[in-house]
Amino acid sequence: MQPRTLSVSDIPDAIHLVRSIVMKSALDCECRDTVDAALQQLESFEQQRNQARLLVMAREERRKIGILLDMLGDFAEDDETDSGIIEAASLLFADIAAAAQEGSRILKEITSPETCV
Repeated sequence: MQPRTLSVSDIPDAIHLVRSIVMKSALDCECRDTVDAALQQLESFEQQRNQARLLVMAREERRKIGILLDMLGDFAEDDETDSGIIEAASLLFADIAAAAQEGSRILKEITSPETCV
């Protein structure tokens, strides 16, 4: 049987489990303090890693919006009333809104307490 790999969302749970086991064990206080300090460093590292991952995701949404705005720029130059062109522009606006909403959600996740380990 192969060992199970942890997903990003499992790591905080694993850290809390280890902390709980160590703190409830009969280890001497100095050892507990050392383990707790190491777990705090790991939590901080994981939080920074998760925030960096989320920033990459938010930047990707920004990149998508830029591409969509460039595409929409072509539409804005014409006084075209062709229904196909108008429908395409409408879809571009919807895609821009969706990407903006996702980017906003990602950035809010960075500052939420749940993002902290």
